[in-house]
Amino acid sequence: MASAEYLDKANQLIGQHPYLMLSKSWCPDCHYTYKVWEDYGVKDKVHVIELDKFEDQQEAAKLEAAFTEIAGRKWVPTIFFNGQRLGTEEDLKKWKQEGKLDAIFKEAKLI
Repeated sequence: MASAEYLDKANQLIGQHPYLMLSKSWCPDCHYTYKVWEDYGVKDKVHVIELDKFEDQQEAAKLEAAFTEIAGRKWVPTIFFNGQRLGTEEDLKKWKQEGKLDAIFKEAKLI
């Protein structure tokens, strides 16, 4: 269970950044998601937190635990739009295949 301090930190980050992605730089699923941001020209709008790049990996683990508790699942990438968990790369792939991704991004005012 995540500490109250790190739950607060995670919630602050979610609140501060309309488009937030929890990531790890080595993660292939995260790289797929980076490509989606690039393809839509929104890479600069999405705030990315790369947990494996933290100097203090204990802090990264505590923050990851908080995001896991908030999202209900331990997974990277985890994407938040406008204060709510949007999903993961699995959801992006599904919505792209279904032709829904543009509408979801427009509704969230990302594009």
